[in-house]
Amino acid sequence: MTVRPELDARYYLQHFQELLQFVKTHYGPCLTPSASTWLAEFEQLSMPAQQLLVRMLNRKGRVFADSELFYAEIGPVAPVLAELQHAGFIAAVTEDALTDFWLRLTKDTLWQLLELAQPQLASPLDVKKSHTKPVLLRAALALPIDWLPLIAQLPQQYEVLQRLEAINYLYFLYFWRVEPNLSLFTLRDLGIRQTGQFKQQFSPRFTNMAEAELAFQLAQAKLALADLSKQLKHDTTAAEPLLRGWLDKVQQWPTPDIPALALKRSERCYQLGKLAEQQKLLPLAVAFYQQSNGFPASERLVRLYWQQGDKTQCQQHLQQLLDDPSCDEEWLFAEDFYQRKFSVDNNSPRRSQLTQLLHAAPQIGVDELYLGKAEAGLIAHYQALGYRAFHSENNLWLALFGLWFWHELFEHQESALHNPFERRPRNLSAGGFYPQFQATIEHKLTQLAAPNAATILLSALTAHYGKANSLFYWHSDLAEQLLPLLQYAPRANGESALAPILRQMAQDFNRYSSGYPDLLLIKEQQLQFIEVKAPGDKIQRHQLARLLALNNAGFSARIEKLQWIVDPNRLYVVLDVETTGGKAGTDRVIEIGAVKVQAGEVLATFSTLLNPGRTIPSFISRLTGISNAMVADAPTFADIADKLAEFLQGAVFVAHNAKFDYGFIRSEFARCDITFEMPQLCTVVNMRRYYPGLASYSLGKLCEEFEIKLHNHHRALADATATVELLKLINARRCV
Repeated sequence: MTVRPELDARYYLQHFQELLQFVKTHYGPCLTPSASTWLAEFEQLSMPAQQLLVRMLNRKGRVFADSELFYAEIGPVAPVLAELQHAGFIAAVTEDALTDFWLRLTKDTLWQLLELAQPQLASPLDVKKSHTKPVLLRAALALPIDWLPLIAQLPQQYEVLQRLEAINYLYFLYFWRVEPNLSLFTLRDLGIRQTGQFKQQFSPRFTNMAEAELAFQLAQAKLALADLSKQLKHDTTAAEPLLRGWLDKVQQWPTPDIPALALKRSERCYQLGKLAEQQKLLPLAVAFYQQSNGFPASERLVRLYWQQGDKTQCQQHLQQLLDDPSCDEEWLFAEDFYQRKFSVDNNSPRRSQLTQLLHAAPQIGVDELYLGKAEAGLIAHYQALGYRAFHSENNLWLALFGLWFWHELFEHQESALHNPFERRPRNLSAGGFYPQFQATIEHKLTQLAAPNAATILLSALTAHYGKANSLFYWHSDLAEQLLPLLQYAPRANGESALAPILRQMAQDFNRYSSGYPDLLLIKEQQLQFIEVKAPGDKIQRHQLARLLALNNAGFSARIEKLQWIVDPNRLYVVLDVETTGGKAGTDRVIEIGAVKVQAGEVLATFSTLLNPGRTIPSFISRLTGISNAMVADAPTFADIADKLAEFLQGAVFVAHNAKFDYGFIRSEFARCDITFEMPQLCTVVNMRRYYPGLASYSLGKLCEEFEIKLHNHHRALADATATVELLKLINARRCV
């Protein structure tokens, strides 16, 4: 068992001081006058006052009663509160803090306030102490009372945190989010969160106050827009003036040179445009989208121009997108929309590239048992054809990118890690990675075609395997995927086909880090990439963009549509369990009954009582007829585990409410340290699907409906035998 280190009683203050020192060291030029004053005055506080203030900052809310602020390491709270109030870090409750005050109150304190208010009222209150807190709060808020003098009469003293804008700004400089929370430091000290795996020299995100303040405004705007979205769901009457106020604010935001800030500004404008669209305020939506930059705001603009009948503006904007697209998805949209709306030959219907890819996609038959696991089904299909098949998706490409540029991303003295907890360089998401390391990146892209490329990659894998990062995850067959990808990638003009893919990721990581095909197939030194489309699935435009990019680079990449089929020779084991209760994690199996079936014929049966190692509840005995005496000399599950596993081998697990029976069998195997995994078929689900409209789908009622013999109901083998008949009914419909 891992022993966690003990934390010093003042650990939270130490963490806070560590954060403040880091900010002063790295962000001195970015400190606003209010932040600088806050820092200086905090340092003048006594240690108990610093401790109490940090305790309050780390708790939820901004209003606190003195009765809830006792900490053994701080001691008497009254003089400490007085010091903090004198220094301006806290203050008594004022009118602007009443909302937070009401949220803080307990039911007892709320009743105390109502009693204090009673003498000022013309008639008695129409509430009782026994009423719920929401009822009491509604009554209080409806009263025409000046609450501040009454709050001062309460036995406990309430204090409100002040100057939160300054402290939130300091937190933002460190974490790049407006969330005062030091839990990461605590997790680090407890050994739960790793730090220090990469470099220990950190560069500031911003070098001047103007950049930092704009970034802070944009971060605050994200939270404010989330609140606005919730508000407008319940009250749309104020939508137009609120959104017009936001438009005025947005127009005052400068267009920054830093890619990260430009991206954040663009995101906020897009969010506001979506809110305006939701409220049917289309001119405002257009104004917000015009303030945004690039895709997807550009798509919304085109669609709104068309919707409002401004075809000239729509066509002009589309032409701009085609001439200078910001990303592949933008070009695909613009090309498709232009052809459909402004094509010269409007009488000739034209398929979009997505439609063409889907139309050309081959259809592959996969056993219906892989419903919900389409990728696994197609992998099994190709493995049977002699392919090495992997579910690779985005992680394959992210791992190749991360390992190939590991030094530039994490270890280079110029790499943009901004605090010890970061695992992804901020300049990667912000668009500054490629410009910063362009020469090195281009040199390394040429190395992808070098004879020693596999050796370079293998060295990186060996050196960094297991290091926590926010780009990709490690797994045991990563090398099995990456090395063939490197070795068998097509080449043209001396360049590996991997180079343009990794170059795009380096230039615009946000756009090109997702949407890659689901599967990688390898056979006879040939690579294929498959995007799996199960019935009902939709292919997104960014997935189409990745398929086209891979094909343009020289890879074989395609969509494959799955068609669910049923194997008539499938081997099934229909199983039923009786248990001590309904929870697989805590209850135990007392009987197993199983029937092996193929092509409708019973091949074998398996049946046994089990000693659960505990008393069988009386209601279970009444239901099943299985008593404690009957299982006293029965084997345990561990005694029969190997025999049962052999009986189940190579079959499909079938049960009536399979989730229940499967969960119990898996838990019993887990107690024996045996991993259990089988394809499942639930007769409840499938009877509902193939025989809809019945009054009940319980085993007993279905047996009555279809005249299936069910003797000794709630005994495992009897129930399993009856369920075999349901399986036959289901397969009769599935195989049609």
